[in-house]
Parts: sequence; structure tokens; C-alpha cells
Amino acid sequence: MTAEEIIDSSVPYVTTKYTLSRVLSFMDTFKISHMPVVEGDKYIGLVSEDEIYDRDSFEEPVSGMGVLPAPHVLSSQHIFDALAVAVRFNIPVVPVIDADHKYLGSISLQILMSSMAKITNVEAKGAVLILEMGVHDYSLSEIARIVESENGRILASYVTEYEDSIKIDVTIVLNQTEISPVVKSLERYGYKVNAFFSGVNMMDDFYRDRYDLLMNYMKI
Repeated sequence: MTAEEIIDSSVPYVTTKYTLSRVLSFMDTFKISHMPVVEGDKYIGLVSEDEIYDRDSFEEPVSGMGVLPAPHVLSSQHIFDALAVAVRFNIPVVPVIDADHKYLGSISLQILMSSMAKITNVEAKGAVLILEMGVHDYSLSEIARIVESENGRILASYVTEYEDSIKIDVTIVLNQTEISPVVKSLERYGYKVNAFFSGVNMMDDFYRDRYDLLMNYMKI
């Protein structure tokens, strides 16, 4: 799934000629803290509510703010790249441009999370396992072989690395809720199962917790 495919047409933009007071009015109307700035059809950058309130006058044009930060993704980049930009810059919208720097639109956080849910099988009715292992011991093909030997299938997997550590957590989403045989088989092969969630409600809590953590991190 590419960035261009998930552009949210409801995200507004402003031009460099807009006064800061008008931009603030747009922000209040659309309940958004950052807005893309465009000149002609070219993407200039993002203007934030905090930056505007730091100015001496709200009647100056956006162009008077000088060089704006310009986080963005190219239209051909993957949705994961858009998520990385959103988290890195702590922004609620991710502008999308083409190779000529033409502004194509923006991805809202809501659309981004909805799209992430689709490609990561969040709604799958199965179990979640969290395995701990050394970074050099990780082999998804080996883990998949063990799971499949117990008539299971991996729907999605995620690797979490930790700073200054050779340990990683591997989260796998399975297509079944009865996972005792899978857990026992993994442990028999030396894998440490740190946690597992085998019920639908528990899975909902698992994903809800991680969604809430991301929202809190981004302070949206």
C-alpha cells in the first residue's frame, strides 16, 4: 500500500499568502494542529499552531515565517514510511508529494491507522504470541515451520528491538485461538514465550493498548 493510495481528501491546506489569523481559523475549524503550506502546486512545508502563537503578529502572511519544516513522503513510498514520518516529527498529517515536489495531498492520522490495521490483520480472529530471543537467533521461516507443524499459520509478525540490547521481541499473529500445542512446540525448540493472548477480547485489548500507546506518544 503506497502513500498516494491513502491520501485523505478532507485534509485542508493553505497557501503562503494566507494570514496567520486565517490559518488559525482553519486549524480551529478542522481541529488540527499542523497544516500543509503550498505555493502554486508546490509543497512548501508544514505550519504549526505553536509556531504561529510564537509570532508577534497574526496578520502577517505565512510567507513571513521564513523556511518551514517540510516533513513528507513521496507518493510511491510505503505506508510504513508515512507512519515513520508521523512518529519522527510528531505530526497529525503527513504531506504527500511527487518526484517534482508537487503537493498531492496529505495522509491523516486516522486514515493512517485505519490502513495500518488492514495490512497488519488487526481484525483477524486468532491468537497473539510474543517471543523473546537473541537478535542472531531470529528466523521467521523456522518459527513459521514450527507453527505450521501444529496446523497453524502466521498472519502477521513484528520485531521489536531494544537500544543497547541483543535481545528482541517477536510478535506473531496466528489464525487460530487454540494455541497450547503451538506454545508447547515453540518451547520445545528453545523459544521463550513471554506472553500470549488467545481470546478475541484479549486480542482486542492487546491492539487497543498499542493503539493508545501510539496516540499518547504522538500526543494527538
